[in-house]
Amino acid sequence: MWPKFYFQWLTKSVPTGAVEIYPEISDSYETNLPNVFIIGDLTGVPLLKLAAESGVKVWKHIRENKTNALDVVIIGSGPAGLSCVYEASRLHKKYVVLEANLPFQTIQSYPKQKPIFAEPKETLTKSKIKIGDSNKEDLLEYLNHLLEKEPIELQIGKRVSSIESDGSLYTVKTESGDSYTTHSVVIAIGKSGDPKRLGVKGESSSNVFYRFFDPYDSKDKSVVIVGGGDSAVEAAILCSDFANEVTIVHRGKEFQRPKEENRILLEKKVHEGKIKLLLESEVTEINEQNVFVRSPGSSNKRKADLVYILIGNLAPISFLKKIGIKIQNEKSISDWIGFVTLFSFAGLAYLGKASFYGPGWFSPVATGFGGLAILGLISFLFLKWKSGVKNFQTWLLIRNTYLLGVFFYFLFVYLSATYFGYLLFGKYPSFHYTMLYSLTILVFGIRRIIVRKTDYILYQTLSLIFVQIFFLFLLPELILPALGEMGYLGSPDGYIRKEIFPNDAYWKAYGFILAWPLSMGVLYDGGITNFWLGYGLFFTFGVIPFLVYRYGKGAYCGWICSCGGLAETLGDEHRQKMPHGKWAYRLEHSGQYILLVAFLVTTLKLLGVYGKSIHPGLEISESIADSVKWIYDLVVDIGLAGVVGVGFYFLFSGRIWCRMFCPLASLMHIYAKFSRFRIFSEKKKCISCNICTKNCHQGIDVMGYASRGIPLDSVQCVRCSACVSLCPTDVLEFGQIVSSGIRYDSIQAKLRK
Repeated sequence: MWPKFYFQWLTKSVPTGAVEIYPEISDSYETNLPNVFIIGDLTGVPLLKLAAESGVKVWKHIRENKTNALDVVIIGSGPAGLSCVYEASRLHKKYVVLEANLPFQTIQSYPKQKPIFAEPKETLTKSKIKIGDSNKEDLLEYLNHLLEKEPIELQIGKRVSSIESDGSLYTVKTESGDSYTTHSVVIAIGKSGDPKRLGVKGESSSNVFYRFFDPYDSKDKSVVIVGGGDSAVEAAILCSDFANEVTIVHRGKEFQRPKEENRILLEKKVHEGKIKLLLESEVTEINEQNVFVRSPGSSNKRKADLVYILIGNLAPISFLKKIGIKIQNEKSISDWIGFVTLFSFAGLAYLGKASFYGPGWFSPVATGFGGLAILGLISFLFLKWKSGVKNFQTWLLIRNTYLLGVFFYFLFVYLSATYFGYLLFGKYPSFHYTMLYSLTILVFGIRRIIVRKTDYILYQTLSLIFVQIFFLFLLPELILPALGEMGYLGSPDGYIRKEIFPNDAYWKAYGFILAWPLSMGVLYDGGITNFWLGYGLFFTFGVIPFLVYRYGKGAYCGWICSCGGLAETLGDEHRQKMPHGKWAYRLEHSGQYILLVAFLVTTLKLLGVYGKSIHPGLEISESIADSVKWIYDLVVDIGLAGVVGVGFYFLFSGRIWCRMFCPLASLMHIYAKFSRFRIFSEKKKCISCNICTKNCHQGIDVMGYASRGIPLDSVQCVRCSACVSLCPTDVLEFGQIVSSGIRYDSIQAKLRK
């Protein structure tokens, strides 16, 4: 039973919410279809002010139209679409707006007197649409007045059925048979797709509704509202002034998502007895008179003349898929072929560099991986050629050219050394691997600094680049060998060459930065010395605990570690691919078992090395350790840290190894339980947009913390700052818990864009 209690202690009260699915778009709002853009709520930020602003910003990325076709077809006439139209008029562009229903249909479907919050307050917009604090009716009056004052080219009742590519142009067709030829398309249809359902008996009854319109409909009736977000809370508050009784059924222990204003009003209504809460409860059945609810330890029946199921809407994914827009984390055939190619290259790289020191079967297996990588690459390029180059982006060309160069460079180095005995520059493949690893962190680190423009990321990335290039490449591969040849490291019997680099094992310099058990060689190898025993114990069980206590696990994982360095640079643009499902949360405990094995094997090794002089019989423990160690090296160091860790970069984020399997990270999870570091949130500013959770490549449900206003204490946090810097309403910030209360880090000012 101890593992269960141990894991509960590590992850106590950690939120495990899922990530909402949205279309895949770039920072310029562009989809996988060239010149097809998505703005507004469908970008994942449910704020009217920012939706309107996206209608202006998108014009910075719409390329010039050199044809006689329309410059743009705008689909949807909400605040985002209308803002885009007025900007098009200002720029003297040819456009048409297609609206399936009536202008501002989503806003019109809001309940009466629904409050409108103009968040973020400090954001100044360039949009002609000015969103301020108001309510539904006032906002509609303002928007309709604007339309009357400055009319636009609006086609009402035109539901788009297809968007077809016609060379460099698109043909947009509607269900009524209309057709429009355009250079670009801007989709601003919002997120109001099909409502989410409970999946229980009776939810299609005549007294069940998935939208809330008029609170007066509840007059003198018993109302049951299912949900825990702003929509459910607002509906309950409005109905409480008319209904006989109002009951909210919510599956959570508390309300995490509602805005602070709504939460305060709800508490007041509950205190006054106008609203009854059923928390940690689920609806099991609905009929025309009652709702059956299962609560902890009991089941009960609530009278229900009206039932509102307000648990959210599904984005119009089916429509987007139909027109060919890629959905986030949706895997195509080319994605899977690309994964096989990268995975095979990782197998080639890690087995190839180890083949000169490992068993003989490493070479043929590595060669097989190389052949599979070439087949995958040919298949991938064929699919891309067959589908045509639809979306040329400079960065993608640079990135893919670089990765191809790395692949063919290492393939040449490995094959020439293995089968022809030719060592490029007189160096084994391991040298070239380390050089390419460092170069990759440099190249993609520069890209990260350019794209993620915060001082924090600048300093963090520079630290990662320096540590990798100096300590893990220049020092062991070039500087130390050169100093040794010139005699500056002393004689073979001197302290440096005997204790620090025994037998000129300069690779031990890795241990200065890579602690046990990430680098097992610090405390485990044939040349273990008193220096490395002392330094290894001090670094792993002294320095790192201090860093974690003061600054969190990310002080090492995010600023020093080479695995983290590659993840934060090469893996930066793939951080949204980390899975958040239940299986992923269970799998992330795997590293604890690997840590246990590493501890046992290392203990046996040290017991044999240092104990055999006391009792000769203890020598057997060293033999047992060695018999297990090579399996550990193969499975963990080569298999999980190398082949899986790198091979899954473009499929499941660059932090798969760090999150799921790394034994050092698992050791730091224990340290992190006592850390002062936290990410604090200002709950009243949280809009539950899920951007923080979606961009966490450690799979943390950051929004689950932020929406509840509790400090993030997840042991998985690597302090990458993505959630802090990407939050549209500046909800999050780094800080520390101290005895006198909460003290925020001075580095906060550097996190802002």
